[in-house]
Amino acid sequence: MPGVYIGIDLYSRASFLFDPWKLYEAGVITSPNGLIIGEIGSGKSALNKSLLTRFAAIGVPFSWVDIKDEYTPVAQALGVEPLRLGPGLGVKLNPLAAVQRHPEQTDEEWRASTKTRRMALLEGLVHVRLDRPLTMTERTALELALDTATGELPGMARDQLAPASLPAVLAQMTAVDRWRDQLRDLGVDAVQLLDESRDARLALHNLVHGSLKGMFDAEDETTRYLDWTAPGTIVNLSAVRSDQAVTVMAMVCAHSAMEAELMRPGASTRIVGYDEAWLAMRYVPLLKRFQEQWKLARMYGLFNLLTFHRLSDLQAVGQEGSEAVRLARGLLEDTGVKIAYRQTEASLPLTREMFGLTDVQTQLLKYLRKGSAMWRLGGRTFVVQHLLSSVETPLVQTDSRMRAVHGVDDIDDDEWERLMDDSLGVGS
Repeated sequence: MPGVYIGIDLYSRASFLFDPWKLYEAGVITSPNGLIIGEIGSGKSALNKSLLTRFAAIGVPFSWVDIKDEYTPVAQALGVEPLRLGPGLGVKLNPLAAVQRHPEQTDEEWRASTKTRRMALLEGLVHVRLDRPLTMTERTALELALDTATGELPGMARDQLAPASLPAVLAQMTAVDRWRDQLRDLGVDAVQLLDESRDARLALHNLVHGSLKGMFDAEDETTRYLDWTAPGTIVNLSAVRSDQAVTVMAMVCAHSAMEAELMRPGASTRIVGYDEAWLAMRYVPLLKRFQEQWKLARMYGLFNLLTFHRLSDLQAVGQEGSEAVRLARGLLEDTGVKIAYRQTEASLPLTREMFGLTDVQTQLLKYLRKGSAMWRLGGRTFVVQHLLSSVETPLVQTDSRMRAVHGVDDIDDDEWERLMDDSLGVGS
């Protein structure tokens, strides 16, 4: 299968090439979405950066949100100027910018999809700020405000959607005079709705005029600050890592703002990175955004790439059997490319289940050396040693924690070969 060079397949000793779009076209995978998991220092960050540089070399661009300021060396080498967002930096994006209608969509389907994405973002942001799920009344108020801002409220009869933005929705959160017909049909008193949606209204106000002020309150739908003709786009959020909640909101808003261009009919295939995705996956509305993005990846030629430490992080999104856990598992099941670097003993059962591994393959995950990973492509399994060029090494191995792990990296070659032989041919 053609693709960019990754390294050596440790089973066959042959070169390992990778191209998610070719794999999807060939039917090897059913979804052009990817997942990389791995302990700190195991090599997942190096693989991410290497994928960006190697695909950029063959004309496939990338879009990334950098929350740790660790992709700047890669950006500089590729001639990409990261867009730095933060208080007082004067750069504004619009996370509610509309995605253009795809030729395969009817106008009705496009409007429904646009509203779903916008509502998921609004709900997610308010959920994060309030640190609790929204009530039905709060969600209704947000929906009515969004419909009023875009002109979709029944009776407004607009042929085209008006531009939406966080300030525009906030401005309509008290427009009860325009909602009287809808509220009457729902049997809801306007005063009661305003009172019961007060917390959501104040949370949105706090975002627009507080935590996210000057970053995501643009009212136009352009992304003029980003150069879409460059080898890639990077939004750097290292200036807003004041707390986890603000990081999550900024990360999701940045991705949403870029999607207006990424999901454009005729746009080139592109890698879209979601580093530290588990932070956002704790919130059901944001999980639903991921699901929508995963479904649309096939239509728009995107390779979405999730990265986090271990699948057991999923336990943080909710209690077993909860909607959050079901959504997270569904998202991972709809991921055609699964890559696992070294895992701890506690992480093995869930990794085995989600990757569909044998017992022997699962045990091998404990002993993967730095830079080696188990790749699961559809029903096929490979163990691949990622190899870096002399040009890439200083760009991607910037983590000082890339250190040897006792009992893994120091096992002798004979023992390593035995572990490989045990897993060779079993479910591969």
